[in-house]
This record gives sequence, C-alpha cells and structure tokens, in this order.
Amino acid sequence: MEEYRTIPQWISDSFPWIQMGLVIVIALTCIIMIVAILASPAQVGRGSNVLTGASESFYTKNKGKSNQGRIRAIIIICACTIAVCAIMYFVTWQIYHNA
Repeated sequence: MEEYRTIPQWISDSFPWIQMGLVIVIALTCIIMIVAILASPAQVGRGSNVLTGASESFYTKNKGKSNQGRIRAIIIICACTIAVCAIMYFVTWQIYHNA
C-alpha cells in the first residue's frame, strides 16, 4: 500500500501568495524586457554613412557595442527569469491543487 504524505498546512496556505508574487515578478520582468527591446538600436546602416561617406569614430563604434551588449544581456536575463518563474508558478500550482 502506498502512503501519501500530506503537506503541512502553512505550506499550502502560503502557495497562493507565492504564486501571486511569481506573477508580479513575471509581469515586471516582461515590462523591463519590452522597454529593453524598444530601447535597442536598429541594426540598419552600420559602418559608414551612405550619403556623406563619413565613417564612425572608434569611440562611437565601441560605445554602441557596449550599449548593445548591455541591452542584449538585459533581454537574456529577463527571458531566463520569465522562464524560471513560469516553471515555478506551474509547479506550485500543481502541488497546491493536488494537496
């Protein structure tokens, strides 16, 4: 015969609060990710200016790459955070509804 363990009451009482916190974290992270994507520069016309023939200086090229790298890192961190929080939300949902 199988024995079923019961989850302590304080844990099952805290799951709705944990789920609400995860939803709030997911929503805030989504907003940050949307802003980061909108703030990322367009990839059009890199290198030299077609009309004037002027090229970018070394400083502006590296400045753009460092800003792009930061924005790309923010987007990746936000995407990973959303994925982990979504998995945690559904795991807690499953545990809460089967308890």
